[in-house]
Amino acid sequence: MSSTNFDSEKSHNKIDKVPLPRWDLGDLYEARDSKKLSEDILFLDKVCEEFENKYQGKIEANKDAEFLYQSLQEFESIELRKNRIISYAYLLHQTNLNDPEIGKFFGDCDTKFKSWETKLVFFENQLSQIPESTLKIMLENNTDLERFGHYLASCQKFKPHVLPLEMEKYSKDNSILKSSWVRLFDTTISSIKCQVGNKALTLEQTLAMLQSGKRKKRKRAFHALSNEFEKRSTIFALITNTLVKGKEVDDNWRKFPSPQSSRHLHNEIEDKVVEALQNSVVNSYPDISHRFYQLKSQLLGLKKMQYWDRIAPLPMTPKNKVSWEKAVETVEYAFSAFSPQFASLARQFFDNPWIDVPVREGKSGGGFCHPTVADAHPYILLNYQERSRDVMVLAHELGHGVHQVLARDKGEILSRTSLTLAETASVFGEMLTFESFLEKASSPRERFALIAEKLDDMINTVIRQMSFYEFETRLHYQRREGELTPENIGKIWLETQTECLGPAFRFNEDYNSFWSYIPHFIHVPFYVYAYSFGQLLSLTLFGIYKGKQEGFEQKYLALLKAGGSRPYHEVLEPFGIDITKPGFWDIGLKVIKNYIDQLEEMYPEILD
Repeated sequence: MSSTNFDSEKSHNKIDKVPLPRWDLGDLYEARDSKKLSEDILFLDKVCEEFENKYQGKIEANKDAEFLYQSLQEFESIELRKNRIISYAYLLHQTNLNDPEIGKFFGDCDTKFKSWETKLVFFENQLSQIPESTLKIMLENNTDLERFGHYLASCQKFKPHVLPLEMEKYSKDNSILKSSWVRLFDTTISSIKCQVGNKALTLEQTLAMLQSGKRKKRKRAFHALSNEFEKRSTIFALITNTLVKGKEVDDNWRKFPSPQSSRHLHNEIEDKVVEALQNSVVNSYPDISHRFYQLKSQLLGLKKMQYWDRIAPLPMTPKNKVSWEKAVETVEYAFSAFSPQFASLARQFFDNPWIDVPVREGKSGGGFCHPTVADAHPYILLNYQERSRDVMVLAHELGHGVHQVLARDKGEILSRTSLTLAETASVFGEMLTFESFLEKASSPRERFALIAEKLDDMINTVIRQMSFYEFETRLHYQRREGELTPENIGKIWLETQTECLGPAFRFNEDYNSFWSYIPHFIHVPFYVYAYSFGQLLSLTLFGIYKGKQEGFEQKYLALLKAGGSRPYHEVLEPFGIDITKPGFWDIGLKVIKNYIDQLEEMYPEILD
């Protein structure tokens, strides 16, 4: 990307001389053997039991609004402290997955966390049982309690799915088994070393090679990945079968009508909205992903693409590396152009040790932003490898980070945002950065390359993630018929990916095991549609922003500040957005189609 003056040699030297930033978890706890951590564990052992004795069986029938408000304040205080402990243990573990001592520490903290949740499980269950008429009167008569109005309404929606208290306690105690299976997955994934030529590379490094401009290099990386996934296919299939069956058992007891229903309820999204999203995206496959990949195969000079060509750079894509310093500068500039306040909040992550940037052995792959707790700050994990896509990942995770910082004032309970709106904030950060790149494009070829690369990312976010949702849906339903072999799962995977990617590709059996490394299937079932939701909603919001809607900046910041304190339709209403309207999702899909139209129009000029 010449317009941004990336200097690959200079960037490389700078990386060599200045170590990439790593986070410091000291704002949570100084160390895993710190006195403060030990004191907090002892305190929670005591206070959770006291809370249980004080409030169990006394919430749903009590009509005293002040009593309910007091219980919520105490509950929030406990949540703050227990979430601080598990956040610290989790983040420490995510950068030390191969360290058995830290693994034990995380496991012990998780066991403690589950024991506290068992003590507290009665509380939200009882909140769900308060008669609606009683709750309405209490909220009307107590302005302090009104702050928790949306949270209480959310608890009420779970009423049909609540189990008897003893069963709820058993379920919480037993959830440590699920955590152990998830931990086994994380440990197995982090231990993968791929032999590519004479080099043993981490999973992240090998996946990055799929973006190489050299086709032979991409092919070697693909086969190295396939080989490692295939070696572990039995263990990955066992983990998947066990967790999916466990979810089915839980869903049946709780009377959820489908495998996806509990996720929709937690996301505070109606089933019909997700179904409309799913149908719109799947119906768009021929006009978006199929069309784009046909064009890409022509640009790469291939009659048929193999999977290792899917995210290959185009011949006109600049090959310069992007130093960390340049990435920071780029994202800051893009955020500042939108909102100085937004950029200032993002700057905190660079001025403080809140981001873990470098790739290293034993570190979790990909990237994420963890909110931790309302009286601290978020932490961001990256695996930065000097690619332009890594700049977009930084913008994405910073979008989350700014969102979480703005929502902190709502407190520990209300600052948590549903996955769908959370992904909207992150994608908006990406769009700001992309537009900044596009504005600086110095030639038609560079503009073409930028749009093509963005389409790769958009199709990953909208189309491919929805194909993942299709994969999960079929997987969960077929698991109900019996245990699935690695071959069974691979068949479902190949079916959904063939439908999504289209006739431009020729797939072979080596691709069948690529479902196994995707963590969302294990960590948070049916999470993935939130990416499609967030991208398409964000494209609509971004269109409103570009249309210069009056007061957009403050409206958008207010949306982020709301956290989880208000339902989605309320925070979107100031923008004139109603996602329940027929055809809403087609607005965002049309933006993606228009980008493909631009490429097709520019294509003859690029060939000259």
